[in-house]
Amino acid sequence: MAIDTHHPDYSDSLSKWTLVRKCVAGAKAVRQAGTLFLPNPEPAEQDLTKRYNPYKERAQFVNVTGRTRNAMVGMAFRRSPEMDITGIEYLEDNANGAGVTLDQLGKLLIGDLLEVGRMGLLADYPVAEQGLSKEQISASGFRASIKIYTAESIINWKTIDVGGETILSLVVLLEDYQVNADEYDQSTEIQHRVLKLVDGKYTVEVYRDNQLYGEPQQPKANGAFLTRIPLIIAGTYSNDPDVDAAALYDIAEINIGHYRNSADYEEGIFLNGQPMLHIDVGTMSATEFDKLNPNGIEVGARRGIATTGGGTAALLQAASNSAAHEAMKHKEDQMISIGARMIESGGQAETAEAARIKHAGDNSVLTNIVQNASEAIEVALGWVGMFMGVNSEPTFVINDDFYDKSIDPQTLMAKIQLLDRGVIAKTDLRLTLRKAGEIEREDDEIDADAESTSPIE
Repeated sequence: MAIDTHHPDYSDSLSKWTLVRKCVAGAKAVRQAGTLFLPNPEPAEQDLTKRYNPYKERAQFVNVTGRTRNAMVGMAFRRSPEMDITGIEYLEDNANGAGVTLDQLGKLLIGDLLEVGRMGLLADYPVAEQGLSKEQISASGFRASIKIYTAESIINWKTIDVGGETILSLVVLLEDYQVNADEYDQSTEIQHRVLKLVDGKYTVEVYRDNQLYGEPQQPKANGAFLTRIPLIIAGTYSNDPDVDAAALYDIAEINIGHYRNSADYEEGIFLNGQPMLHIDVGTMSATEFDKLNPNGIEVGARRGIATTGGGTAALLQAASNSAAHEAMKHKEDQMISIGARMIESGGQAETAEAARIKHAGDNSVLTNIVQNASEAIEVALGWVGMFMGVNSEPTFVINDDFYDKSIDPQTLMAKIQLLDRGVIAKTDLRLTLRKAGEIEREDDEIDADAESTSPIE
């Protein structure tokens, strides 16, 4: 089979990924997709400028999907990640070798897990010339980095069982490379990067036009060949090669349905929303009407229409058709129910506690995504450390406390009163304050400071 063969799960998922990606990108991207998301109401009409293009341009796409995605990423990063990357600190400011910081990498990863449920992180080390010593390589400024591969670029994969553990044995990645026909050229072509185990050794091959480009490479770490492919595929539910469902897919589906209803609703307003003047000239002949109204039919407060023989005039206006509008409202409620917090139900903001209860299911998915993202980045950091000869275990933990738990003054005063009456202990009060994020120090440290400070001061 050809090098560009797609895994069956990749082919099955690509259309879903496209739908969510377009929704997140916004109204322009959705409109540019044309009939992919908005069917032509007159499919037999080949000239789209007659009806379809105006029909599409009038439609309103309310980007609930993108706003929900951004809100959830913001919830995860309302606090900075906790990290310890001793020996590879350079990654904090440049994780992928192209200027993406480690924080930004975390945001990109969580965003993609929400959108498509999948992203690959590859620990990559530049290929050095043969025969260079470790000191020479270090002096050359070679540094390992974490390369980012979207779900769309991981087109094929295989696994094998080693000692009861399932590991990757083959991954085919789609990449762009610059042609550089001249100094101003910005065009790119596609190449395939193949990562595989050959006789148990990690091997990298690059193909252009289905032909091997350059020599296969077998990267080493600390002088030894790698026995695993240093790529981890993070997912919505688990960090393994299986394709997971995207958390935002259901919202995106309804978002597109809402867009289609909007197209029908707006067209109805355009065609039937303006009043039409109807004149009954009675028994008048056309000649008599023209004589009495030499300027033709004029509409307005300072104009009039003259008729004889029982003629009348009236404004006709279509009755409101609320079917499309009701369908839009129904879909808005559906999006709210599955996590679209950007739309308020009934025009009233929810309390924090009501939001926590109502969106508990969504939060559990977001919690899982955040934890998987933290784990995937830690694994990739470990591989980078191995390439760089670092022995310490890196840590990278993204915040999974999504709500502000600040304690309100009334609750605090009530707790203090319970403390004064001996119902609770000082430790219980401090535990409440810690959960609210009001204090961080240990009891011994607080007590020592309190004893050394005069109450009068």
